[in-house]
Amino acid sequence: MPNTLVHFAVQGSASRAVLRRLDPRWIYLGCLLPDVPWILRRAVVSFGWPVDPVDLRLYTMAQASLAGTLLLAAALAVVTRAPRLVFATLGVNALLHLLLDAAEVKWGNGVHLLAPFSWRMTSFGFVTGESPALPALALAGALIVAWELLRKPPLPVVGLDLRFGRLAAAAGLLVAYLVAPLPFFPAIEASDSYSVKTLREVEARPGREVWLDRTHFHSSPAGGSLELWTGETIRAVGELPDHDARVSLRGTFLEPDVLRVDRLVEHRAGRDWPSYVALALLGLLFVAPPLRGPPGSPPAA
Repeated sequence: MPNTLVHFAVQGSASRAVLRRLDPRWIYLGCLLPDVPWILRRAVVSFGWPVDPVDLRLYTMAQASLAGTLLLAAALAVVTRAPRLVFATLGVNALLHLLLDAAEVKWGNGVHLLAPFSWRMTSFGFVTGESPALPALALAGALIVAWELLRKPPLPVVGLDLRFGRLAAAAGLLVAYLVAPLPFFPAIEASDSYSVKTLREVEARPGREVWLDRTHFHSSPAGGSLELWTGETIRAVGELPDHDARVSLRGTFLEPDVLRVDRLVEHRAGRDWPSYVALALLGLLFVAPPLRGPPGSPPAA
């Protein structure tokens, strides 16, 4: 997926062109919402919690779908003073986020726009992850949010409404967001999104094709190896780099733990730091309104 600063640049500009007086916090939070499950998944993996990696991937895909993200958007919007406006802002930006993700060239993955009716992934593949346009857009995204932080006078703030009824509705929507993926595990696995079915059925792997996006390749005198997102390390054969690299590839399993690489591209390192910058800027946006003095009148719901 494009880094979060790219989403800020494209979606922030589009949102500002339509709604010039909207509280910017909800615009840029909407840019992030579909990535929340992936961020949480990374945290679970990093902490080494004992969760089945395939089930975790299935759960994450369901939550990161458009339908799943809209549930999260509704849970957030219902506790604001303008719930319809905030939900529309979050929902439209979630859709734009997924469409932008689909525009990037993917290797065996994409976005789930039609879930739960279809778990077929959507990928347009217009732009490569190494396109020179992406660093330029990332810089633009950082500058746009910096301008939102420093602009005078500050834009109106849509605050929170924490009455019991609103909190109860938000809790119900959040529970739905957390449990809704569970009944769809079989359908998502059957779709083989992210090669989940192929990687789960270890003994049935020989002869099956697999696509891996941005995985770690390790070179050694004895040959190469790949780190799968399942946590496994398998042997790789074929035309391989002579150095460690981050790669995307299409391959065919020769054995359960041996993959013949049929096509491979290398990616540059340092892809994550713009997203960390974006998270910091988003945090500042939510802190900034009370620090800059009283805002103007908020827009109507």
